[in-house]
Amino acid sequence: MNSLVLRKTALDRDLAAKYPFASATGRLSQQQKPARLRRKGPVLWTALASLVLAADFLLAYLAWLAVDFLMG
Repeated sequence: MNSLVLRKTALDRDLAAKYPFASATGRLSQQQKPARLRRKGPVLWTALASLVLAADFLLAYLAWLAVDFLMG
């Protein structure tokens, strides 16, 4: 069993050196950098939601004016 553990650990080290990924302990490989947009994410999503909401209100207002023009 001890040799199996040593082989698995050696394989894990080889794979960690070849491919940057989070190991079983949860630590990131030294080659992998954290995502840079994580801090800006909520701000960008809020801005996008506000833009979509403003466009929705604008289209609703234009539809209201069109119906008012046709019916009036």
